[in-house]
Amino acid sequence: MNDGLGERTTEMANDLYLVLQSLFERVKKRGYSDDEILRVATAQGDSLLDKFADVMAAAARKPHDAFPVTVNYDLSVQEAIEAGKYQAVHADINAKNFPSTRSGQAALEIVLVRFEQRMKSEEVLQELDKEGLRAAELPEFLAFGAKYPDVQRKFSIAGLGSVWRDRKGYRNVPCLYEASEGRYLDLHWWDDAWYSYSRFAATRK
Repeated sequence: MNDGLGERTTEMANDLYLVLQSLFERVKKRGYSDDEILRVATAQGDSLLDKFADVMAAAARKPHDAFPVTVNYDLSVQEAIEAGKYQAVHADINAKNFPSTRSGQAALEIVLVRFEQRMKSEEVLQELDKEGLRAAELPEFLAFGAKYPDVQRKFSIAGLGSVWRDRKGYRNVPCLYEASEGRYLDLHWWDDAWYSYSRFAATRK
């Protein structure tokens, strides 16, 4: 027998045991007994196990990158933009069009979520909600762009948490990407479908 394979199998078994143990403890904290938990192992629990498998599979399909940031919601939009040192900024990204709804400071984690297929903005928000996430708002989006300037050189990033409707009625959201002139802070139409290479900035609810 391959010793390396045997060790890897043992490690996987231990990891799975820890996952199940953690899951059981979380369910018990919600007021359920061991007998009630073990019902999912019977035929009547198949549907629950299928739902759990779907959640695990969905999470595995969506690669996440997490970035800690400190957000100062009291910064003006202009100050937050200047901190990002962008080569080009859309003129309509300003305090009038994107007023802040929060104040103070917060330490949080910006998670970049990617999907394997083209998605509408509404579909993205629905999927984020399932994962306990909300789309990053403009102050959070700008704090991320300022602290991690090189990330947008790899792929475009959208912040669906702040939406501005222009004079023609089109909804717009901020996005980060790189073009020939360098790093851009731009606007993108909400109603356009997003390509699979796009990332969506989000944070925990």
